[in-house]
Amino acid sequence: MENKKFWICARLAGIGPARLGRLVSAHGSIENVFSLGAEKLKLEGIPDKVAANMEGWEKLPWKEEIELCRKNGLRPVTPFDPEYPARLREIYDPPYILYVMGEIPDTVMSLAVVGTRTPSTYGTRMAEKLSMELAYWGFTVVSGLARGIDAAAHRGALKGKGRTVGIIGSGFGHFYPRENLELAGRISESGAVLSEFSFSTKPEPRNFPIRNRIVSGISRAVLVIEAGQKSGALITASCALEQGRDVLAIPGQADNIFSRGGNRLLREGAVLVENVNDIIDSLNLEKKSKKEEGRKETASLTENEKKIMEAVGERKVGIEELSACTGLKAGEISEAILGLALKNLLSELPGKVYARRQK
Repeated sequence: MENKKFWICARLAGIGPARLGRLVSAHGSIENVFSLGAEKLKLEGIPDKVAANMEGWEKLPWKEEIELCRKNGLRPVTPFDPEYPARLREIYDPPYILYVMGEIPDTVMSLAVVGTRTPSTYGTRMAEKLSMELAYWGFTVVSGLARGIDAAAHRGALKGKGRTVGIIGSGFGHFYPRENLELAGRISESGAVLSEFSFSTKPEPRNFPIRNRIVSGISRAVLVIEAGQKSGALITASCALEQGRDVLAIPGQADNIFSRGGNRLLREGAVLVENVNDIIDSLNLEKKSKKEEGRKETASLTENEKKIMEAVGERKVGIEELSACTGLKAGEISEAILGLALKNLLSELPGKVYARRQK
């Protein structure tokens, strides 16, 4: 990790990503930037304290930072590393270092799902459902690992046995919120948790808008599910627009104050999303699931899917009747229904009843 020391020192010194990017571009390398000395750095517009920190970089606790990364299973990743997300390099101020837990998955097909920390039951259900379906279709689901919609999005992607990336607004030494630490561990098994903040950075309020530009920057588009008029989700949507990303939103309940931000986005031209097909269509993508990669999709059904289709017959059937007819648990029924819907064999009708899809 020795070759990462100057990038770590830049983080510890407090220089911002846009300024450091400009300096590296002008002087050829991070090593050259750190050899300029405080006076030249000041002439380049670097604040006095930051310039002094960079000149005295050897006194910064970079060795301790490297050891903390090693002990906690973290890797510092810079824009010059192959695993650095390509889409993130395109933004105005890409983070010059990412502390990574897990393996960063392919983010070419990535979509951010964001929203309020205090969602309604409807918002939580939609976040989990859409994220699970996005995972099925091969998307990497990106979010901020916050309470509420973010956590629901990550859980949904994991339920869909897909990839997900969580981006936190603190250092790993002060992981926030603590109740999502177990979820972060699960995410890192099939995806990654990222932070641009040094290990001991506390979760200060100013960190989260900074974090949000990464959530949108790493993604192809941003989907907002329930957001207040002044919320981090709207900041993420604003970042997305500045970065040339698409903004999508689901319609919210009219009497819910946490629907006002998303509904406002819809009035201003965001893509209205009611189901995963709306997302795929808005991005002009071919509808092809990850199960179809490398082989032609067959019409074969799982045993539970067969039971559901037999129970439905030519009728319209609700969940309770399906449970009584098949003996399956609620979770098994939901999984089978999703599989059948994605195979275009079953439709959900108003009133939460299901019927065979008409050909």
